[in-house]
Amino acid sequence: MSLIIRKAASADVPALTGCYAAAYAPFQHLGLPPVTEGVDADIADHNVWVAEVDGTLRGGVVLVLGKRAYIANLAVHPDASGQGVGPQLIAQALAAAKAAGHGQVHLVTHCGMTRTQGFYRRHGWTETGRDGDKVYFATQLN
Repeated sequence: MSLIIRKAASADVPALTGCYAAAYAPFQHLGLPPVTEGVDADIADHNVWVAEVDGTLRGGVVLVLGKRAYIANLAVHPDASGQGVGPQLIAQALAAAKAAGHGQVHLVTHCGMTRTQGFYRRHGWTETGRDGDKVYFATQLN
């Protein structure tokens, strides 16, 4: 298996949108916001990386840098689950946040996405709070 993490380009919008749709499909009953909208704006306005597995786009991460650094979206296509795509995308985002001078990165997930919460906990994230359906996580950068 060949895994490549690279900066997203505008040409990636259709494949990344499809990846988001597939990754979030099992959770649409939770009333999530429309995850497939604004992919082109994210690529233009934020730090976005994609993961290619054997030449096929299989994941993406959106890092927003401002007063706080946060991951606005992380998605891995179900066909690439368990292949290390998510951890590699997170590593890229954390390295970029650290290089930009941040000491911490934040994210929010849905309380009904328990498997996703477990993924973050296994990868060193700490739950920092809950508000309605939202579960907040943070990780420290060394």
